[in-house]
Amino acid sequence: MTQRALLIGINAPASDREKSTDSLEELAMLSETAGAENVFKVLKNIKKIDPAYYLSKGMLEDIKERAVSENADIVIIDASLSPAQERNLSEYLDLNVIDRTRLILDIFAVHARTAESRYQVELAMINYMLPRLKGIGIMLSRTGAGIGTRGPGETKLETDRRKIRQRIAYIKEKIKLSEKTRQLHRYKRGRQGLRTAAIVGYTNSGKTTLMKRLTGKGEKGEDKLFATLGTKMASIYDAVGRKKVIISDTVGFIQNLPLFLVESFKATLEETVHSDLLIHVIDPVQNDAAGKYEEVIKILDEIGVEDKNIITVLNKIDLLSAEQVDFLLVKFEILTGKPPVAVSAKTGENINLLKEKIFKSLEYQTI
Repeated sequence: MTQRALLIGINAPASDREKSTDSLEELAMLSETAGAENVFKVLKNIKKIDPAYYLSKGMLEDIKERAVSENADIVIIDASLSPAQERNLSEYLDLNVIDRTRLILDIFAVHARTAESRYQVELAMINYMLPRLKGIGIMLSRTGAGIGTRGPGETKLETDRRKIRQRIAYIKEKIKLSEKTRQLHRYKRGRQGLRTAAIVGYTNSGKTTLMKRLTGKGEKGEDKLFATLGTKMASIYDAVGRKKVIISDTVGFIQNLPLFLVESFKATLEETVHSDLLIHVIDPVQNDAAGKYEEVIKILDEIGVEDKNIITVLNKIDLLSAEQVDFLLVKFEILTGKPPVAVSAKTGENINLLKEKIFKSLEYQTI
């Protein structure tokens, strides 16, 4: 049964209202990706964060009335709530209340298809849920029970902290084994003189579609956030078929992505860290494309790859006029310091130009 969601955006003191509005729109996309029906959304201006409820009592009364009138099942708040705030809000509104982080975790749980990505999601889920345990068992495997209750597998998160520590150790060991396998593959590629390029970018920017267009392999791109969680790899060749580059597609980034989520997915992001080249895909049609570019750069800084050679790719030019494309090329060249490449992963326009730039950027020697 589809849940009816009430979305609450937050415009805090000193916040940029336009960014807060954009964040609320993104929350709506996240909610839809999680399978909810968004019945109402509103941006609340708050002067001071209430330590117990985050929002003022007056705002809570408004939300409570709206939840009743819209027959809402869940309230999603575009903020990071403390365990106490989340619990107090749920009790006050008599509804399931979750924050942005919990919603993202819920989507991760649904989209985790490989064993490694499921372990990564579970580790992130435990880190999030641990401070929220108050003498009750939390089931992380009710994938059909609705938003805020999903999990990565059939593991019951017990309140016994010793068992939790054992489970964390087990998950980390499994992830470490996957890391060792990737290290071995990287070593073999290095011995063969192979170069690698990682596709990075904001979620839903068209990374997966670009991967498929470049390599002919990979899944069909979906108009959903976080459609890709695990790392996918395939090869491309130069015009005469002699030179080869391994391309990898990784998890997309998003604004206000909690650091512990980045930490949990570092194993997946390893291909980004160890690649010879980054292909940063931007959707210039999205609101605040430049801001989203900055969000990705910030996360790349956090994982220590800010100094890598980067090709900036403006995707989805099939949706833009020639004048708009020219304007964006100049804008992003000023922003990045290098000329970007404008392509359409959907139609294939300028894909060969991008391939040429990839090989040239790697200063490839014939192998």
